[in-house]
Amino acid sequence: MSVAALVHVVVSGLATGSIYALMALALVIIYNATRTLNFAQGEMLMVSTFVAWATQRALGLPPAASLVVAVVTGGAMAWAIERVVIRRAVAATHWDVLIITLGLSLILRSVAGLVWTHDEFPFPSFFGSRPIALGPVRLAPVSLGIIGASLSLMAVLYALFSWTRLGRAMRAVAQNQRAARLMGISVERVYATSWVLAGAVGAVAGVLVAPVVFLSSKMGLVVINGFTAAVIGGFGSMPGAVAGGMLLGVIENVAPLYLPSGIRYSVPFLVLIAILVVRPAGLLGRVEQRKV
Repeated sequence: MSVAALVHVVVSGLATGSIYALMALALVIIYNATRTLNFAQGEMLMVSTFVAWATQRALGLPPAASLVVAVVTGGAMAWAIERVVIRRAVAATHWDVLIITLGLSLILRSVAGLVWTHDEFPFPSFFGSRPIALGPVRLAPVSLGIIGASLSLMAVLYALFSWTRLGRAMRAVAQNQRAARLMGISVERVYATSWVLAGAVGAVAGVLVAPVVFLSSKMGLVVINGFTAAVIGGFGSMPGAVAGGMLLGVIENVAPLYLPSGIRYSVPFLVLIAILVVRPAGLLGRVEQRKV
């Protein structure tokens, strides 16, 4: 294989990894605040994208407006789920909440199938279709657009968590909820904000990936790859979520070039097992020591 073709595959892998990284970030944001996993994140992404698509078709909105609709829908849906369902289960164990989110994912997928069917639909792309030539290398605009948009969103999240009062409150709750409450931080408000933020991030990922994989009720399965990326990077670490997503996307796209094509969907889990054997805490994770 030529160098130009390999570069094209790697860039496509980085684009795929950007989506995995956004999904991993959405999972980590909620986990850091609440110590629970939201396995309905994928279906929330899917419903948000469907609502944006339906609104765009009905009102003839430009792509930028459909992105806003998806983000607002994702944030509103996450807020409603946290207030109506998750907060009422505050006394439940983390495993109970995990089962609740799994049930929510099945409900959302069924509702989407009833409303929009389980067929696949084309979603308009924000980027052109004419390849961009960089010397002998031909790159797809959609790949570069996904990478650029994802990195921009990651930079915004970094600034939010590093330099804003809300970000400091969320980091305080992630470190010690009891101490944060004693310092006057509303832990419940941080919970709700974490869900809304994760819903918005997932909506952006859905709008970016829908033109590539087509819009369907099965889009939510990307949460599996997002979870795998988060574990590879070190669950709870936001830089680790980004690194794990990028690494997973590149390996997933490069592996079929040198391995049998049928092994492609096994590669993420082989990578996960290999990394956890060497570093049980993940690439950038830290082992927590607790006194009993």
